[in-house]
Amino acid sequence: MLASFSISQLSSPKSAEIHLRLGSNKSIYRRTRSIAVRCSERKKNYYELLGVSTDSSSQEIKDAYRKQQKIHHPDIAGEKGHENTIKLNKACEVLMKEDLRREYDASIGLMRLGATSSWKGPLRPEAIFVDENACIGCRECVHHAGNTFTMDEAVGTARVKLQYGDDDTQIEISVDSCPVNCIYWVDTKELEVLEYLIRPQPKEGYGVFGQGWERPANVFMAAKSFNKQFKRKVENQKRNARPTDKE
Repeated sequence: MLASFSISQLSSPKSAEIHLRLGSNKSIYRRTRSIAVRCSERKKNYYELLGVSTDSSSQEIKDAYRKQQKIHHPDIAGEKGHENTIKLNKACEVLMKEDLRREYDASIGLMRLGATSSWKGPLRPEAIFVDENACIGCRECVHHAGNTFTMDEAVGTARVKLQYGDDDTQIEISVDSCPVNCIYWVDTKELEVLEYLIRPQPKEGYGVFGQGWERPANVFMAAKSFNKQFKRKVENQKRNARPTDKE
């Protein structure tokens, strides 16, 4: 657990400073308070409080809440569990409601966009991503690694359905067999935004004109812009939430 250091006055062990009185050889003792450094724990966010990951499902959050309540409820932990119970109730209330959870995630710098592929086994530093704008629907990747790739018949392009669903050799063959090089190895941290943006989004229009679906022509450039906007939004929220001197 990370810790931050703050300066505060604690039990004030007595320490004496000797000062000479002007015009006299006698000295006087002046008692002063010493200043100690206290190590204070970083405040846990709601996910840490419940002991769940940031991508946990509603059922996992509910189960974790019940488990924590069996430890901290005042009927079990006594009076000292009252404050923890209040925190657990608030955490569960926010994370169980999708709109509140999305707002909370943004306030702590998290993104949950949905529409991402699932993983087989633990996360890896790299993930597999198909640029559907460049895909020509040849089905080569699905043929060689059918547990990892699938065809989206609605749009006629391939996409990843399960990260590392096949062994590494089969996946490498699929990547090498792509005639238009539309399969990429990307940083796992970037995957969620890329998969979100590559899915067709509603297109703004006026009346019956200009409506429909669209996706960015260059998904990688769009992801960079998206991340910058998200970071700016989080910084603004933190700045607005910061208490003023008057408060």
